Amino acid sequence: MLELYTFRMSHFSEKVRWMLDAAGIEYREIRWTPFFHALPALHHGRIGTTVPILRHGGGYVQDSTRILMWLDSNMPGFHLLPRDPALRKRVLEMEARLDRVGAHVIRYAYSSILDEADAVTRLWTLDAGPLQKRFIRATFPVLREIFRRKLGFDAARVARSRQAISDTLDFLDAQLADGREFLVGDRLSAADITACALLAPLMGPDQHEMYSRADFRTALAPLVSDWLQRPVAQWLRRRYRHRHEITA
Repeated sequence: MLELYTFRMSHFSEKVRWMLDAAGIEYREIRWTPFFHALPALHHGRIGTTVPILRHGGGYVQDSTRILMWLDSNMPGFHLLPRDPALRKRVLEMEARLDRVGAHVIRYAYSSILDEADAVTRLWTLDAGPLQKRFIRATFPVLREIFRRKLGFDAARVARSRQAISDTLDFLDAQLADGREFLVGDRLSAADITACALLAPLMGPDQHEMYSRADFRTALAPLVSDWLQRPVAQWLRRRYRHRHEITA
C-alpha cells in the first residue's frame, strides 16, 4: 500500500490526498508534526523538508507535482491528467500556475494568526505526542521566528501575496464565467483539485476537518471576507461538497 506523509494543515498535502481519493487509490496517511518532520523528510525526500511525500514500493516521491506525475506514469487508470494532448497541456499549465499561489496562501494566512500563540500551537500539535506538544509550546517564540524568517512576513511581501491571491481568484472567476463545472474539459482533473486544495485554507469549506474549524475561520475572517461570495468561492464549496458525497 502507498503511504502518504503529510501535515494536517498542509494544503499541498490536501492536494495529493484528494488526487488519491479521486482516483480510487488505496493509501495510508501518516501525519507528521511540524518541525519534528524535518529530519525524516530530508531522509525520505532528499530535496528539502516539504510535505507531502509519497512512499511506494520503489522509494519516495516528494512534492505534489512530482507525485502527480508519478501517479500518472505508474498507476493504471489514473485519470486526472487527460490523454488528449491539448487538454493535458492545459491541465498541466493550469496546475503549475495554481501551484505558484500556494506559498502566497501560506504567507497571507499566517500573517494574521502567527502572533496568536495559543491558536497556532494548538493547530501545530494536533498530531503530536505529549513530549512534542510540550516542546512546541515551550519553544514557540523561537519556532515562530524561524517560521517568520523562512516565509517573510514584512508588510510588502504580505501585500504582494494578497495581490497574487486576488489575481488568481480573478483568473478563476474568468474561467468559470461560462458556467462550467470543471476548469478543463468535462471531468474532474488535477487543475480542479489544485485550485480547490490550495485555496481551501482561505475559503474554509465545511468538509475539511482543519479549514472548517471555528478557531481557524475566525482567525482568517478579516483577511478573506471580501472573497467569500466570489463565483470561485462558491464553485470551490460545490466541489468540496461533491467530493464529500462521493467518498462518504
